[in-house]
Amino acid sequence: MQNIDLFRIDGHALRVFVSVCETSSVSRTAELFELNQSTISHTMDKMRLALGDPLFVKAGRSITPSEKALAILPRVQQILADIEGLVTPERYDFSSDSRPVVIAIPTPALLEEMKSLEASLSQKAPGIRLEIRRLAPRNRIVEMLTQNECELAIAVSGYRYPSVLNHCAFGQEELVVFFDPSCRAPIRTIEDYANARHAVVNFGGGVKSEIEKALTLAGVKREVSLVAPTASMLGDLIKGTDMVATMPRRLGDHSYRGLSFMAPPFSAPDIVYERVW
Repeated sequence: MQNIDLFRIDGHALRVFVSVCETSSVSRTAELFELNQSTISHTMDKMRLALGDPLFVKAGRSITPSEKALAILPRVQQILADIEGLVTPERYDFSSDSRPVVIAIPTPALLEEMKSLEASLSQKAPGIRLEIRRLAPRNRIVEMLTQNECELAIAVSGYRYPSVLNHCAFGQEELVVFFDPSCRAPIRTIEDYANARHAVVNFGGGVKSEIEKALTLAGVKREVSLVAPTASMLGDLIKGTDMVATMPRRLGDHSYRGLSFMAPPFSAPDIVYERVW
């Protein structure tokens, strides 16, 4: 491989690299920089030679960053931010910031936290607009964050995130068993729980839930009859049926109104949330 000095990769090349990562398109990046596509491709070729990696791979009609590209993207963005900081005052005045803050959440159980955040922002930074979005399945969190669909995601823990993302604990909440009392009796024993028809949410990522792990330890297996894409939809789907759903307790104050709930008849862990960015 040709030996190229990494220090010959300039700030322009780094900006082009970030743009191609975010847009998944050489042509779109060329439009943004008002350059032709061959110039953008040549710039990326220099980075490929220097880093020894293709950086982007075909994905249908578009391209997608390689694992190497995703791994270095945060560092490249930080380098560009540091360069911009050479001419930007160091003090950040959040009270005058007017950029929107976009946060993705997986369940309406977190609405109270979002209300508290909005109230705090309205006092300390009245120009900032808070936007709440539904969190996509966990295997799309990388895409949502790297393509600026959101700045922060609150996700259910238990998923091993790639090194391109940062994450830390956010909080936890008690899990309860929701059911429609007009259609079935309460769950009294672990046998009742195992024999019930269960409805669950697909949080994505192919990760075994903490409930499934707890049931395995207890030597019990449950049968899932329905899988919903969102927690709020799940509440509507079990109304008028004999199905049960093991979900955060605070959902009873929102989309699960009208349903009864009780503690699981076994040692169930709390649901744990993480901040991901």
